[in-house]
Amino acid sequence: MSFSRRLLSNAEPYLQAQVKKPFLQGLINGDLPVEIFQYWLRVDYPYLHNFIKVCALGILRADDPADVAIMLRHVASVQDEMRDHEQHAERTGMKIEDLRTHPMGPLKYSYTRHQLASAYHGSLGDVQAAILACQWGYGEAVQRLLKEKPLQEDHAYRDWFAFHSDPGHREGLEQALDLLDRQAGLSTTQQCERMATIFMISVQHETMLWDEYYGMTRWETYPPPQ
Repeated sequence: MSFSRRLLSNAEPYLQAQVKKPFLQGLINGDLPVEIFQYWLRVDYPYLHNFIKVCALGILRADDPADVAIMLRHVASVQDEMRDHEQHAERTGMKIEDLRTHPMGPLKYSYTRHQLASAYHGSLGDVQAAILACQWGYGEAVQRLLKEKPLQEDHAYRDWFAFHSDPGHREGLEQALDLLDRQAGLSTTQQCERMATIFMISVQHETMLWDEYYGMTRWETYPPPQ
C-alpha cells in the first residue's frame, strides 16, 4: 500500500463518522435549515481563500514543473468552488459581501492556522498533507451519501451534491495522492511521520467542523467595561 493510501486507510473511521453528522445527514435528506447552510457558506468562503495561499506556498516549494502544475490545478479547483459558493449565496438570498466579511468560526480559524503553519514551515509534502483531508473528504463523503440515498429531481441541495460529485475533482485528488507519494519517496522516516501527523490533524478538523457548522458556532465576545 502506498504512503498516501495508507493515510486514507487510517482516516477511514473519521470519514465514517462524518457521513453520520447531522449537517451531512440534513444535506442528503434535503431538510438542512437554510440558515445553517448559509453559515457554512460564510465560514467556508474565507477558508477557501486561505487554501489558495497554502497552495501558493506549495508552488514556491515545488522544484518539478509537474508539481507546480498540480498546485496550480488545486488553485483553479478552489476558485471554481468559491464561485459555486457565490451562486449558492445568491440563490439563498445572501449578498456576496456576506461571504467576504463574515469571520470564520473558532475551529475553522484553527484549521486555517494549522494549514498555513504546516505549509510555511514545511516541505511540499507537508503542504499537500495539510490540504489532502479537504480534497478527499468532501468528494468521498458525497459519493457514499449518494450511494445510500439517490437524489430526487426537486432535492433542495441537488446543486451542492452535483458540484462535489463532479468526476473532475477525483482527477485532482489522484494527482494530489501521486504528488504526496513522490514526496514520501524522497523523505526520511521522520519527515514521513510529520506528513502523516499533519494530515491526521487536518482530518480531525474536517470531522469536528461538521458540528461547528450545524451548531453555527460563534466566538465568545464580551464588551469592555464602561
